[in-house]
Amino acid sequence: MEQQEDTFEYQVEQFADLQILRYRVPGFEKLSLRQKQLIYYLSQAALEGRDILYHQNGKYNLPVRRLLEAVYVAYKGPRDTDEFRAFEVYLKRVWFANGIHHHYSCDKFVPGFTPDYLRSLVESLPADALPLAEGETCTELCNRLFPVIFDPEVMPKRVNQADGEDLILTSAANYYEGVT
Repeated sequence: MEQQEDTFEYQVEQFADLQILRYRVPGFEKLSLRQKQLIYYLSQAALEGRDILYHQNGKYNLPVRRLLEAVYVAYKGPRDTDEFRAFEVYLKRVWFANGIHHHYSCDKFVPGFTPDYLRSLVESLPADALPLAEGETCTELCNRLFPVIFDPEVMPKRVNQADGEDLILTSAANYYEGVT
C-alpha cells in the first residue's frame, strides 16, 4: 500500500522570535458530543481568563491591546507598508505575551514604528471604533497610552528581579497598586 504524503502544516506563523504552532488531535472526531461541548466551554473560559492575565501583567496592557486591535480591525489605509507590517508584528507580540513585555525576559517590547505613525493610524479611525474612556478624546487616549508603548523609561520590566532593585516599585506587574 502506498503511503500518502503528510501535508499537515504544524507552523502556522512566525514573527519576531516566535513561532505559532498547531497540533493534531487524533481521535477528536470520535469524542462524544458531551465531551466536545466540554472542550468548547473550557476554551471559552480560557478566553475569558485571558483578560485577567493581561491586567495582572500590567495596568495598561488591556487598554493598549484594545487600542492596537481597534487599529487592526478598523484601519482602512494601506497595509502593505513596512510600518504597518511592523505594527502587526508588535500587535502579535502583545497577543502572544499577554501584554507589552516579553514572555521570558520581561523586557518591554520596542515597536518597529514611530509614535507619529501610530497616531496617524489612530486619528484615521472613527471615535466609536476607539477604546475611549468616558469623556476621553483621541488625543487624550494617545497621550495616556503612548508613553507606555514608546517610552523606554515607563514600565521597562514586567517583573524586575535585578539585585538591589525594589521588586514591587520597579515592576510593571499590576499586583501591588499602591503597595510599597
